[in-house]
Amino acid sequence: MSGFNNRPNSVADNVASNVAGIFSTKPSARYASGARTILKINGKVSGFAFGISWRINTSVTEINTIDDYFPAELVPQRITVEGTISALHIPGTSAGTEQWQPDALNFLFQQYITIEVRDSATDQLLFYTSKAMITSRNEDIRVDSLANVTLQWRAIGFQDERKPELAEGAQSSSATSQKAGQPDSPQSRLQQAISKFI
Repeated sequence: MSGFNNRPNSVADNVASNVAGIFSTKPSARYASGARTILKINGKVSGFAFGISWRINTSVTEINTIDDYFPAELVPQRITVEGTISALHIPGTSAGTEQWQPDALNFLFQQYITIEVRDSATDQLLFYTSKAMITSRNEDIRVDSLANVTLQWRAIGFQDERKPELAEGAQSSSATSQKAGQPDSPQSRLQQAISKFI
């Protein structure tokens, strides 16, 4: 595992692990790593941010039936995208000066920010959103360590390695659309069941 730990006399281990992380920037490397990841905010490479994480949650509702201990269906409701950005506090360069986070006067008119994460070796897109907003900022300044900044953000929609597309079986052919020469429109499972019943 790369990174620093608290074990005594582990300087050699830490140096070896970080050198291995640098070598992983080769195009032939198989796994993505933080050493070869590019983070762009508003199309600009972020120099003082050293980490990013995101969570994509799908909230669901259980459809329960009589005399059944298991739900009959799991109905998706909403997709939420949120995450954190870890950065260093460089005097004169912050989330405020970079116009990532609004201040007390312009927070009603603050534009969305774009977040883009790519693999530098393959130029593969790992994560992208064009409608993100910084929701909170936490700064930690201590005597014996660097000043760390943690930015919490939320977003509307996202894109990753896979292009957004309908799932298999989401399109159902109907006789009316085929007669009219119109393309098939996606239907839910409830609509499919009703159409079969009719």
